[in-house]
Amino acid sequence: MRLHPAPLAAVAALAFLAAGCAVTSGGAAPSAPPDAVLDGRAPDGLLARPDLQALVDLQVRRDADGLIAALESPDSVVRARAAFALGSVQAPEAVPALRAALSDEAPSVRADAAFALGQSADSTAGVALLVSLRTEAAPAVLAELLDAVGKTGGRADIAPLLQVPLPDGLEARRTLALARMGLRGVTSNAWAQALAVRLGAPDARVREAAAYAFSRAPVSAWRDQAAALRAAFDGSGPQVSGAGRGALARALGRLEDPQDAGRLAAALADAPDWRARVDAARALGALGTAGRPALARATDDPNPHVAQVAFEQLATDAAPPSPSEVALALDAVGGRRPWPVQAAALPLLARAGRGDAVAAWADRQQDPFARAAALRALGVADDAASRARLFAEAGGADVRSAAAALGALRQRWEAGTSGARPFYDAFSQGLRRADLATATESARALADSAFWPLGAGALLRDVYADLDAPADVEPMVEILRAAGQIRDGSEVDFLVGVALQGGHPVLRRAARDALNDRLTEGVEVDLAGEGGVETTSVDWDFLARLGSAPRLVLDTDRGRVEIELDVESAPQTAQRIAATAARDLYDGVPFHRVVPAFVVQGGDYTRRDGYGGPATPIRSEFTRLRFTTGTAGMASAGKDTEGAQFFVTHSPQPHLDGRYTAFGRVVAGQDVVDRILQGDLIRSARIARD
Repeated sequence: MRLHPAPLAAVAALAFLAAGCAVTSGGAAPSAPPDAVLDGRAPDGLLARPDLQALVDLQVRRDADGLIAALESPDSVVRARAAFALGSVQAPEAVPALRAALSDEAPSVRADAAFALGQSADSTAGVALLVSLRTEAAPAVLAELLDAVGKTGGRADIAPLLQVPLPDGLEARRTLALARMGLRGVTSNAWAQALAVRLGAPDARVREAAAYAFSRAPVSAWRDQAAALRAAFDGSGPQVSGAGRGALARALGRLEDPQDAGRLAAALADAPDWRARVDAARALGALGTAGRPALARATDDPNPHVAQVAFEQLATDAAPPSPSEVALALDAVGGRRPWPVQAAALPLLARAGRGDAVAAWADRQQDPFARAAALRALGVADDAASRARLFAEAGGADVRSAAAALGALRQRWEAGTSGARPFYDAFSQGLRRADLATATESARALADSAFWPLGAGALLRDVYADLDAPADVEPMVEILRAAGQIRDGSEVDFLVGVALQGGHPVLRRAARDALNDRLTEGVEVDLAGEGGVETTSVDWDFLARLGSAPRLVLDTDRGRVEIELDVESAPQTAQRIAATAARDLYDGVPFHRVVPAFVVQGGDYTRRDGYGGPATPIRSEFTRLRFTTGTAGMASAGKDTEGAQFFVTHSPQPHLDGRYTAFGRVVAGQDVVDRILQGDLIRSARIARD
């Protein structure tokens, strides 16, 4: 598994909005604890209670009926655990029972029921959740109710959500609920106005959540509030958190307005937090020519993440690089900067007709990730030598280089290169070599209509038949997506067959989506029976020896990182992580993916390139841990496909909440996480027991 004073009109608009839409509720509502206290689930003694362990076993088997029955237990701890488990099972038939559980006498049950309803994707749950919000007093329950409304509520629920009285300490969660609605495209004028007001709230967490909403929701929903956004950005400064200023920068970049180049350039130059500088660089990249001078200066930033992103953004602009930018790139690739910074400069050279310099750099590299990056850079070169090299590398023995070359060839083809036959032959070979990486890249390319007369449809279906899930689920999904775009007369029957009897639910869902993208009337596919996919059982004796909060200690090329595992929230995941570390399988494994200001990802001990994992997957265990800075999560190709790959966040990523298994938190060494670069190694991994 990239400053000017606010106009007076903007200030007046903010004042008017504030008068019409209160940010916090008044009255005698009690204060809630800080947001961090509401992050996660209180321990329930899982490791010492066989009755609770039996519920987790039902969760692993995806036995919704057994968990629904447990909601009637006289023991509130059992009821709460059953509701929590249903949040991972996500069975539609559990929704009525979970709604009823919102009235349970025990706050813990109500909180877990609200969480599970949020995970249900049931758009009809909003009314019940809002009713509970009006009567609930427990802060932890209120927090989960707010999140659930954000995940499931509709446009009609926005006004009631804004009107519900809340303790002051929960206003950030209400704002984040609005942001979650925006992620799903659920917006209104009142939604946009309320968030604009919150950009100026006294609570920094509220301001950050509002900025996050603008950075992720459709621009068309909030463009009229651009003045408020600019006023908030201009009022921010070094004292503002990196996450808050970064979100404001991302939102400004989405406006794609050259007038924001100056304010973003200032943030890129002076933001103390490197994450905010990365976000400012990406935002400047969206401004085209207006952002290039500041990006060129930032290529010399002392933080390699910032310098890397600055080069990346310069290279993504379609405009030809200037002589001074080419000189910057040549200086970078010939210097002593970390290789990811150098590699980010390569596309500039390729665009400038210096494919020879890119190829020469590739030949000097020992790191396979570096060589692959150079080949990908040749995807924007248009000289014959670069093209010949890509075709040669696409058929080479090194699958990492072959996959990168195929990706570059796909980029060349999509840019308008003529002559389909040599490209088709390369993609056919990549698909047939039975490698996850090359098959994935090739399947994406073969959907092009130019390849249909050459037999792309039959080829995709033949290769699909030779693959097996879950080991090959990623290329199989890509083949299904490609098949959905091909018109050769046999694709519909193929997709219908997979959708109805495709085995793994991820494949059935992908086939259903491919059909729905092309049919006038969508198809409904029963995805029940997900528990039938093979997985490992939970070894409760093993977990008892671990304890409820063991630490995964990673000694890396950049230093030590310690991640506390939440065994009670994600027992099967904790077991897989701990067992993998105990067998020394993580030792020597690279961080194959680093996205600055987002995540570092590693743990692929079978292939070491991000396409590998154990033969038997584990279940998705959706938890109440939120993806804030330093949250550890499991990489996934779809529900119930987790293996051993994990990631750690650089910054808050609320859109991952409830979509990926969050299983722990960095308790020491976040500064080390922030220094990790692609290709850095986990030198050793061990478990320290609590």
